[in-house]
Amino acid sequence: MTTNPSTSATLQRFSLRDQALSVIRQQVVTGDIVPGEIYSAATIASQLGVSNSPVREAMLTLVNQGVMEAVRNRGFRLIPLSDKDLRDIYELRVMLEVPAMGRLAQTRPTLDQHFSELASDTVVSAVNGDMVRYLEADRQFHLGLLALTDNKRLVDIVGDLRDRTRLVGLRTLSDAGRLEHSGREHHTLLAALNSGDAERAEAVMLQHLQHIQSDWNATDS
Repeated sequence: MTTNPSTSATLQRFSLRDQALSVIRQQVVTGDIVPGEIYSAATIASQLGVSNSPVREAMLTLVNQGVMEAVRNRGFRLIPLSDKDLRDIYELRVMLEVPAMGRLAQTRPTLDQHFSELASDTVVSAVNGDMVRYLEADRQFHLGLLALTDNKRLVDIVGDLRDRTRLVGLRTLSDAGRLEHSGREHHTLLAALNSGDAERAEAVMLQHLQHIQSDWNATDS
């Protein structure tokens, strides 16, 4: 008699894959994974303390998303982005996320405590210099707010754009104490949404995104 794999084992494998995907995404965004270098699933798995399989699955997910490419018998390589690519990504995010926050404010959404906790997480992570935690909390915060618009395509598109962004100056800003200010903008955005101030919500979101174009994309030169 053939038995099916246990559900718990399946969920555990996918949980590890998702955790590995989250960490690798953040390393791409912060510049810890750079174009031109070839990264093996085994090496990254060793760094994360997990088996090769979930890391390989995570990297294949990024290949399918067009973020990385597979190098036969060697590993995976990050697909480079030009300055024009990065400008285009920034402009798209402004076009999508700024008016979305304005429309969301007009609905006077009921925002649960989770959003406030995520906002606080970004501040604490910025103070502690924990880039992986900062970017994961930031991702959950913004995609969670976008999900309240009930437009799944919008969430998926912005999520993809976030994964393609390169924030190579992020760690330098953290060391200088300037990333904390960006983290506190999350609380300001929540206040605007809670009060139904659409104009303020759009202004805060635009200011928040402008860090990507100016400070966050700066090199460590």
